[in-house]
Amino acid sequence: MTAVSSLHAQGDKLPPSRLWRVFWLQGVIPSNLLWAAALWALAQGRTPLLLALFAALLLYTGWIIPAVWRAAPSAQNPNYGVAARGLTVAWGLNTVLVVFFLMLQLLAQ
Repeated sequence: MTAVSSLHAQGDKLPPSRLWRVFWLQGVIPSNLLWAAALWALAQGRTPLLLALFAALLLYTGWIIPAVWRAAPSAQNPNYGVAARGLTVAWGLNTVLVVFFLMLQLLAQ
C-alpha cells in the first residue's frame, strides 16, 4: 500500500496525483508544442526564432526533469512514477541531442 492510498478508505476514489498534472500538462503537452514551433521555424528558415526556441527548449528541459522527479512519489501506482522519471529523462536526452545536431547542421550551412 502506498502512502497516498493508505490515507483513504477502501473504495474511496483517490484524487488525481500531482504527477499526472506535472507529466502531462506541464511536460508532454508544452514540450510537443515547443518542438512543433521549432520544426515550423526550421522549415520556414526563421533562424533567429529557431535559436530562441532551442534556448527555450533547453531551459524548459532543465526545469521539467527535476519537476517530474519531485512529483513521481505522488503517483497512485509507484510504477507510474518510475516510468515518468525514465520517460522524462529519455525525452530530455533526446531534446539535448536533437538540438545539438540541428545546431551543427545550421552552422555547416
